[in-house]
Amino acid sequence: MGHWGVRSYEVDEANDAIDAGMDRVHGRAYDDLMSDRNPMPVEQVHRQLANPETLAEAIAAVEEDFGADRDAWDEVARLAFCGVVVLHAELGVPVADDLRDLAARWLEAEELDWAPQPKRDARRRREIELLRRSAGEEA
Repeated sequence: MGHWGVRSYEVDEANDAIDAGMDRVHGRAYDDLMSDRNPMPVEQVHRQLANPETLAEAIAAVEEDFGADRDAWDEVARLAFCGVVVLHAELGVPVADDLRDLAARWLEAEELDWAPQPKRDARRRREIELLRRSAGEEA
């Protein structure tokens, strides 16, 4: 796994799925926003375009890459799924209870080695809290 940050959605596999979801839903508009000519940071592009459809398409992309049987997924596939869910939750996109709960459970059970591990552990706790808190807010 070639990750480049401590957030779940910063691993390559999650990033690829998010990119696929955004592209599938927004097509040319997403391409234009992601162009090197556009000074808007990626985070702002995601904030502008994320919605329930991009969430669904990004999860579909994870399933296309790793198979539809989520129980058979390895840690990297699970982290990609978690990253997709966390990013959308952070951006205020409504996430179905079953998806949010599954992501929180998988984050709680995460056993991947990170460098630096303490920063990942702190970030992972914040992501779990976000998912649990958003579950309470929607109840």
